[in-house]
Amino acid sequence: MNTHIKNKKSFHLKSFFTSLLIVSVVYSITISCEEEDDIPPRSAYVPPAPEPETEDCTVETVNPVLADGVDFECVDIEPSFFGEKDGSFLIEFVENPDASGINTSERVVSYSQTEGVEPWAGFFFNLASKVDFSEKQTIKIKVYSPAIGHKVLVKLEDSADGAINKEVEVLTTVANQWEELAFMFSPDDSDKYDRMVMFFNFNGDKDAATTHYFDEITLSEGGAQPEVPTTAPTTAAAAPTNAQEDVISLFSNAYDNVTVNEWRTSWSQAELEDIQIDGNDVKKYSMLNFVGVETVGDNLIDATDMTHFRVDVWTADATEIRIKLVDFGADANPDPQGMPVDDSEHEIIIATPEQNTWISLDLPLSDFTGLTSRNHIAQLIFSGNPSGNFTMYVDNVYFYKASATAPTTAAAAPTNAQEDVISLFSNAYDNVAVNEWRTSWSQAELEDIQIDGNDVKKYSMLNFVGVETVGDNLIDATDMTHFRVDVWTADATEIRIKLVDFGADANPDPQEMPVDDSEHEIIIATPEQNTWISLDLPLSDFTGLTSRNHIAQLIFSGNPSGNFTMYVDNVYFHK
Repeated sequence: MNTHIKNKKSFHLKSFFTSLLIVSVVYSITISCEEEDDIPPRSAYVPPAPEPETEDCTVETVNPVLADGVDFECVDIEPSFFGEKDGSFLIEFVENPDASGINTSERVVSYSQTEGVEPWAGFFFNLASKVDFSEKQTIKIKVYSPAIGHKVLVKLEDSADGAINKEVEVLTTVANQWEELAFMFSPDDSDKYDRMVMFFNFNGDKDAATTHYFDEITLSEGGAQPEVPTTAPTTAAAAPTNAQEDVISLFSNAYDNVTVNEWRTSWSQAELEDIQIDGNDVKKYSMLNFVGVETVGDNLIDATDMTHFRVDVWTADATEIRIKLVDFGADANPDPQGMPVDDSEHEIIIATPEQNTWISLDLPLSDFTGLTSRNHIAQLIFSGNPSGNFTMYVDNVYFYKASATAPTTAAAAPTNAQEDVISLFSNAYDNVAVNEWRTSWSQAELEDIQIDGNDVKKYSMLNFVGVETVGDNLIDATDMTHFRVDVWTADATEIRIKLVDFGADANPDPQEMPVDDSEHEIIIATPEQNTWISLDLPLSDFTGLTSRNHIAQLIFSGNPSGNFTMYVDNVYFHK
């Protein structure tokens, strides 16, 4: 019993001294650390620098979830740039340059690019997951652009395979103020894309530095409808517009047709069915490997004076279309089975034709280089791929000679007296100063040319073009009654003319739009082509122009947008 008690006391003493030793060591270490300076040894863990803090949150750099929206108040993106060439880029998260209107948030993204970047320059950032468009299909972005008409392009990609992508582009409509742009996708685009690519002023001039701001990327309801696969056209091809006297037509409801021996020769490998679509006659070729169309004997075609061969086709499955013309030559044999000895031929290949829509194949005969003559044309042969396993609908098959594509004579000299005119451009008058005949935000090419010794402005690839008379060159047309311009076009189906008055607060800087500007656009539908036409427009018809003593901009536009040419002369106001 005493032994047991003694051992118990011994145990308590040992525990006491052990505890005392531990406390002493810990105290010693603590004292030692307090005596060292605050610099940790090289091998110690160094915590990362804290993210910048806003008033309400700590900002994090993330791959955003598009469905949650991105407001850039508490998150940043990590961009990757491309198309630098001779310039550079910068993305900054900055204070809102204009916290008003539709965007009063404090923090936005600034995207700057210097002079010399590629026209297609931009940046991308990855998303946290593939975008689900099943319920909401419209990406909305608030944008602050330095100019009207800048093309903003949003491209979604699969980050693992850039070939899987879709692009949507929208034009800015205001300068130096916020607007919300909508980029519409469809439910079919779901679960494909986890990378967002952005282009500002896509394919525009990059001859000066620009800064665009953007903010609040959201996914909203509405958008493009899902594409429904189709196997046959539901509408007829557009009616051709060439004049009858310029055409040799084999098949078209728009023209008087010449005689064709056969639309499917005996040696063809295809099925032919004559059908109607919207009351319009159409040839349907199915199980198509190749098919011969013949105009032999008395029906040989003399296309010497023609410049083009035209055919409208529709296919849901062709990956390639081939068109061959055969001229039987001077010894052409009336027997279609007896091939002549001096025949010539040439085949043109249309790779990856657009599917599920009518496409017009407008082929210059000069491209049929193997066709050494074209005054005994006897055969037209359609073929393509997948060989023997595609269907093609055919309409409007004809040769034609192109109308003039440029004026050969000058516009008639105007007859208004000099004292009744404010002329911007005319050899007939003294002209006022014009700042620019093609502004930096225009989408068109400009060439100064002469016709019959007369100066002319030639606008090509015309979507819209701005002419500016700003600063000291503002035009006071208060006493004028009309605006006049002479135009010539071979292909415009519509011409639009807009006048803009900057108002009493007119700013000499063309990039800064005044607050009291007014404007009005007049539309000239189906203008006469291939001749000079004088558009003499009463200023009273520009009803949206609330004043006309600070006129700063003249804007030409029209259709087909981005794809027509217009020659301009004699631009002036008159009374």
